Amino acid sequence: MREKLKSIVPESLIAWVRGVQSSLKLRSETIHQMRRFRRNYAKRGSMRKAHLETRIIFFTHQIEKGLSHRDFRFGFGKGVLAQFAPLLAALCNVDTQYANNEIFQSAICALHEYRTRHERNGYDLAYMRCLFSDDLWNEIGQAQGHVGGVLTIKAADKTHNAELTYSQLSQARHSVREFSDEPVGAEDIEQAVAIAMRTPSVCNRQPTRVHIITNADLIAKLMPLQGGFRGYKMPPALILLTADNQAFMNQDERNEGYTDGGLFGMSLLLALEEQQLAACPLNTMLPMKRDEATRKLLNLPDSEFLVMYIAVGHFLPEVETCMSKRFDAESIVTVHA
Repeated sequence: MREKLKSIVPESLIAWVRGVQSSLKLRSETIHQMRRFRRNYAKRGSMRKAHLETRIIFFTHQIEKGLSHRDFRFGFGKGVLAQFAPLLAALCNVDTQYANNEIFQSAICALHEYRTRHERNGYDLAYMRCLFSDDLWNEIGQAQGHVGGVLTIKAADKTHNAELTYSQLSQARHSVREFSDEPVGAEDIEQAVAIAMRTPSVCNRQPTRVHIITNADLIAKLMPLQGGFRGYKMPPALILLTADNQAFMNQDERNEGYTDGGLFGMSLLLALEEQQLAACPLNTMLPMKRDEATRKLLNLPDSEFLVMYIAVGHFLPEVETCMSKRFDAESIVTVHA
């Protein structure tokens, strides 16, 4: 019967019916996805342990970014510290093993570097001291180890990148936000893009699109819209990765572009590292107005959506960057045997 109906009903009508069904399903599943996210994301004020840890990682990163600035500004981050202190106190209350919590340790080490750098230079930290309990202040003062703060990146260490194994190259790569004044040409980046083209994608449909921006005026307009590069000199070059929705076939694939674009982004970051180019991935989780302003500046097709930026430049002889301590692999693995 089904085959007989197919032979009678025009393909155009079948396509229209399937389109209506797909639209209804897209709406329903998007709402379901939204509700799941709303139930679980780390809302401000939540005392759930995982939520506290998420926000502590975020603020640790903010402190590390400030510490890594070449043009260091004493007294930075007062607003960050004001939110940071109660989060650490709350984590101590909900986690009886907080002293062994690697997120807590990383935060304390970053704050230790903040404190000692200011104290060595005679900077008054009264504003910081009043935020933390005596116990936490002592923890910060006595912190040891290298799981938070900054590390130094040297251009001289990058000269043999092309000879490294994948594991070595991956370990050597760090996000760098400050670059030399040497210009970066589109052709330099295109070499790395050619390497990244081996990145897998759903059914080999390859939705990722690469926009290379070397116009200084355009970069200066785009970066404030991105919002995460404040306080840094503009990068010599900027890459925007997008995904083209025309590569997808039904509502179930609505998020696939982020997966494929993210995979491509990691391949590209490693390829840039191999080419001895410094880089830093930057998110494009923009409010609608800034998203639309970005699209207008770059004249992006309606079918493309933003996946991520990558700031690119040549390495300085020496620069500091965030420690960004990673979890141990076993802490994120669940084995289903």
